[in-house]
Parts: sequence; C-alpha cells; structure tokens
Amino acid sequence: AREGRAATAPSNLRLLHEASLITSRHSQPGTMSQQAYATMRRQAQDGEDDLEGQASEKGEAFAVGQVTIRLPLDMRPLPLLALAISFLPWALPAVFVADAVLNRRTVTFFILAATLVASLLCEFVLKPLIAEPRPATSACRTEDGKLKPGMPSGHVMVCQSVLTFFLFEVVREHAALAAVLLSLAMPLTPWARWYNGDHSAKQVVVTFIIATVIGMIEFLIYWMIFHDSLAAQENKVALPEMTPIDPAVPGALLTQAASFMARRP
Repeated sequence: AREGRAATAPSNLRLLHEASLITSRHSQPGTMSQQAYATMRRQAQDGEDDLEGQASEKGEAFAVGQVTIRLPLDMRPLPLLALAISFLPWALPAVFVADAVLNRRTVTFFILAATLVASLLCEFVLKPLIAEPRPATSACRTEDGKLKPGMPSGHVMVCQSVLTFFLFEVVREHAALAAVLLSLAMPLTPWARWYNGDHSAKQVVVTFIIATVIGMIEFLIYWMIFHDSLAAQENKVALPEMTPIDPAVPGALLTQAASFMARRP
C-alpha cells in the first residue's frame, strides 16, 4: 500500500499543479478555469481515498485488551514475542488472585490492591489529563476511528510497578540472582508495547520512570505497615481457626459429670 501511494502521489501532485497554473492564468471568479481546478482537486482527493481503501484491504488490524493484532500474523520471532509479552500484564492479576485464594498471603492482597489503584490512576486520571494519542500504527481507537490516549501505558505501569516492588524486596533479602532476573525483565514490556506499535518510545520511557517511582512507594508503604519480609513471612489474611483442645480436658469433664450424677438421690 505504501509503494502504491508513492507511485500515485506524483500524478496527484501533477494534477494540482496543472490546476494551479490554469487558475493563475484566469483570475476572474466564476470562470471555467476555477471549475477545472475544482474538478482536478476532487480527482486528486479521490485518488488518495482509493489508496486508503486499498491499504485497508491489504490486511486487518484490531485491538484486544488494548493490544493491536494484525492479520495475517507476522510469524517472525520478534513480532510474535512482542505480541505475547503485550498480554502478560493481563495474566499477572490472575496469578495474584490464584495465590490469594490458595495461600492467603498478605503481600498478595497488598499487590492486588496496589495494582488496581495504579491501573485506575493510569486509565481514568493520567490518560484523560495528558490526552496524548497513541501512534498511528495502533488499532486502539474509538468507534469513530480516533486514536485513544496512550500516555502513560497501562501495561508498562502494571508490570514495572510490580517488578520494582519485588526487586526492592529481594534486594533487602540479599537474593542476588532474583534481583538480576527481575532487572532483566523490566525492559521487556516497554519494548513490546513500542515494537507492537501501540505506544511511542516517549510514552513507554516516561511510563517506565513513573511506574518505577510508584513501585518504590508501594514497597515503602508495605514495609512500614507490615515490617516483614516475603521470605520469612508467616502471617496470612486471618481466617477463623479453632484452638486445639487439650485431650485431658474432655476426660476430666466426663469424670466430674459422672460423680455429680452418682451423688444425686
């Protein structure tokens, strides 16, 4: 489609140039030259519209979870990797919910709440306030075709804030290998969102910085409230638990009850 546009553009410009020459020779309003100019201009515009239609027929693009999917899929490794990583932020909350149900750990509930707050801040406060549109390569658009806001990136906000939170914790626990792995994972989501064409480089870099600060604040709040570590954490969200009964107690109660019954007339 781009090659066709490049080949056809000179002809459209030539039409406009010829029309402008005719108009310059005949400056009186209402003359045939102005009518010819208007006709040529419409022809040039129609040519551009035809090119747009041909480009849209070459392939289909749509958005799922604010991730652009283009058909047919590009089966090369990097496009597939960027597409897969773009869906990772949707999997993180599911993992945290499963851990919260199974293990009832305080940190999991805290991270879920913090992720929800960060997402709401991004989608309903910062994006409408900044109102910077996504790049034209994104399929995240409104019903009338207008590009949706892309500053900051919600995907980068979620992933980077969570990774920063756990990075500070493993550093406090002196877990060097985990710290290296978390640090290496941090650039993946910004790169994927930029490579997939859903955000500009500026948008992902700025979001990366904001999310890093938010992750630090989340860690400080968690540490000040709970004063425990993830490795040694034993506290869980409290559910009612029965206190074990001393086996000797039921026997003593039964003996006393039998003696009382024996003394009755």
